[in-house]
This record gives sequence, structure tokens and C-alpha cells, in this order.
Amino acid sequence: MWQKRSMVVLLMGMMLLPVGIAAPAHAASALQAPALHLGYGFMLAHTAHLDRVTNAGFDWFKYYANWEVVSPNRDRVYNWETVDWLLDDACRHGLHLLLRVGRSPSDWTPIRDSEMEGWEHFFRDLAAHIVQRRAACSQPYAVAMEIWNEPNLDFQWGHQPVDPARYTEMVRRAYRGVKAVAPDIAIAAGSLAPTGGLPDGRAMDDLEFLRRMYAAGLKGHFDAISIHNYGYGRPPDDNSGDGMNFRRAEEIYAVMVDHGDGDKTVWGTEFGWLLESQECNDYWQSIGFGWHQVSASRQADYLVRAFQYAEANWPWMELLIVSNLEFSVMHGWYQPCDPLRGFSVLNGDQTPRPAYTALAAMEKRPLGGSSLGMNVTPTSLSWMMPQIGALSVSRTVTVQNTGRQAFRWTATVDAGGLPITVSPDQGDGGDTFTVTVHPTGLSLGLHTAEIRVTADHAAMPGNPHIIPVQVRIVEHVHPVYAPVLMRAK
Repeated sequence: MWQKRSMVVLLMGMMLLPVGIAAPAHAASALQAPALHLGYGFMLAHTAHLDRVTNAGFDWFKYYANWEVVSPNRDRVYNWETVDWLLDDACRHGLHLLLRVGRSPSDWTPIRDSEMEGWEHFFRDLAAHIVQRRAACSQPYAVAMEIWNEPNLDFQWGHQPVDPARYTEMVRRAYRGVKAVAPDIAIAAGSLAPTGGLPDGRAMDDLEFLRRMYAAGLKGHFDAISIHNYGYGRPPDDNSGDGMNFRRAEEIYAVMVDHGDGDKTVWGTEFGWLLESQECNDYWQSIGFGWHQVSASRQADYLVRAFQYAEANWPWMELLIVSNLEFSVMHGWYQPCDPLRGFSVLNGDQTPRPAYTALAAMEKRPLGGSSLGMNVTPTSLSWMMPQIGALSVSRTVTVQNTGRQAFRWTATVDAGGLPITVSPDQGDGGDTFTVTVHPTGLSLGLHTAEIRVTADHAAMPGNPHIIPVQVRIVEHVHPVYAPVLMRAK
């Protein structure tokens, strides 16, 4: 959190501002897309390739943390080595980290009732460790957590029946554990896979799964809903195919709106297009992936157009993570025709596919130090005023969005006895509000207050931002100012 900046004594002339000269606050619709608001990410097989993330101008990467890996006995005794190298890599490369948190891949069983308390403790301890580790980094970076993976598919539950109520309790426990110690760590719930209606109970429709999550008490226990909105061979603006398309995210968001969460965001934490392969075609056809294939030029075009479509049409889409950067490079980790290799934007020899080149060249908002940023100006307010008279003074404050991701803010006042108002008290990044002081009847001396500007984004650096306010009441004002003060009454 940014520290309070020291108060600045402004020039005497600042007290002469007439009432109400502030520019009106921008009244943007909540559904109006801000320019270039997305975070750009890659899912990685190994952080040895993080330089390819930064070289492409991306600022997020997705990796994994598993309960049993850091605490084999699930007894709150931890070996943080695997988490620490992720955090240190994020710090070293100036990148934000999305951690997909689950069990060890050897045990894809749901969290049992007897384990829920330990699951919550794990998230609390993990968040506390992240806070401590990040404090040692010289530059701020965000960490977010995605809970589990594709819980609407039965193989993610060890082929047990999918259970949206149990998954929701896992999310609720994770949220409570994290927020108890690290409110700035965002929780992405869902990790939903569009199913297209798989037979024999092998999956639950992702929209229905989300509705049942709400019925089980999801509301108020997440920061974003995550979805794996792959393109399935279709262009990114195509809305056909019974939800098997990139635009499935729109239907997910509609469910959120129906449940009063239209102010929340969606994260596309895996999306991509499968690069065609003659060698793997027969196998991919046999597993139902054959129709997903696209040419190298279309893979490149569709990925870029996906970002552009989201930028132009989805103000509620906060983060898009390409699946994937370089699973193709990890020889021996995956079978030669594992589809994960086909979704990669690097070749097996680490040379770039056209998709990587196109993504690197794609227009992006300047990243700077963070995809999240709020700057409030001026940083402090100060007036000197005469005791006599009924003079009020006002000043315009601007809440700037210095990152790429849209946010809403709320301004509250800790008056401390100083009559002060702000209007409006809510807005979007880029809006303004007016601070008005009504000092009539104040005693001689210094009077102080604070204005707290709080962004709705959990991972926003410097959140909340504090504006100190000073008003010094004096007996007399230099005569040169008296006529102006009279006009300002």
C-alpha cells in the first residue's frame, strides 16, 4: 500500500477558488468499454521461458500450486520452495501471477467434508506467505488465485459425479482464508469448461453449474468468474456451436448479471486455437479434437482478433490468458500428439509460431510497472481562511487509471469535525469528484480530515488512496485578497 504522502501547503491564492468550479464527473455507463482495459497473459509449462512472456509485451503468467506438494500431510507444515520460485520469478521479471490452486495431479478427488477446515487454513497460510515474500520485492506485482480446474467435468473429480455445491464450499473456504490476511489477492472462481452437452453424465453444462454455485452460496465469495473459452476452430466473433466458442464468456457474464453481480468481472484463464497437424490428425479425430484444427495463419489471426474483440466489446473481461506458450517445448512431459502441444504458440525447438509473432506485434496499452494502477491528484488539499464570513471552497480531484484494467472507485470522508463533502462519491477510473469545505463556525487553528478513495479491484496497488485535508482558520487575511473573498461568498 502506498504510504500517505506528506501534506503540501498550497499557495494562499488557492483559497480563492469560487464554489463549484470543478469540471463535472464523467458519467460513463457501466457497460461502456474503456479503451484497452485487458490484462495479457500466457499459461506456461515452465517458468524458464518467462522471458518469452515479457518479450511479447504480456504482463501475466499462469502456473500451479498444489496443496499436497507444499504440505504432504496437509498438517500446516509447509515446504514453500515451489511457491517461492514462482513468486521470485514474478518479481524478477516484473510480471503478475495467477496461481491455479488444487490438489496434486495424482489425486484429483474433491475436498472432503473432513478436509474443508484444513483447506481453508491452507489458503490462509499460503496468502500470508505470499504477502511476506512480496514485501521483499522492489517492485509491486499482483498475485491472484484460481480455485481448482474445470470442476464441471467429472475427470477433474477422479471420475466422481460433479458437485457444484461442494465446489462452491471449496471456493467459499478459500476466499475466507485468503481475505483474512490478504484482501488484495483476488480469487477467481469457476474455471469452467464449455461442454457442449457431453453425454452419459460426464459433464455439467457450465452455465447450469454456475447457477447452482450461486444457489449454494457463491455470492460475495469471489472477485472474478474464470472460464476456459477456447475457440473450438471458430473465429473469435462467432457465436454458434451451442456455446463451444470464444464468446461463451458473454453467456457466463449474463448469469452473473442475473444474480446481481454485473459489477464483477470475467477472466478468460485459458483460451486458444489448435494448430493443425497431419501427423496427429487421426488421433485428434478419434478424441473429438479434429474439428478444432486451424492453420498457422488462422491461429495467429484468431488470437489477435480475440484480444481485439474483448477490448472492443467486453468491459467486464479483465484478463485473458492464452493457452499456451510452450507446452510443445517440454519433450518427455507430454505425448507427441497431446493437444496441449498444438495449442502452443512456440514450436518444439522454441522458435516462434506465427501466433507468437502476431501476439508480440499486437497493439497493447503501455504496460508500465503494472496492468493495475490508480493515481489520485492532487495528493493533498490545504486552505487558509478567515474566521468571519460564510465562505465555502471547492477543489476538483481526478482519479486516473494508469493501468490497463478498468475499475470503479468510491470516495468516503473521515471528517474529524471538519464540514466537508465529496460529490459524486463513486465513479470510474478517469472520472473526477468535487471536494467542498464548509468552514463556517470553525474555531481558530488547524482543522484536518481525510478522504479515502477505494478501488473495487482487489489487487490494485495503493488501494485505498488517502488524501489529507487541512483547513487553517485565521483572524485576518491580507487586504489584497479581501475583495476577492467578498465575491466568493
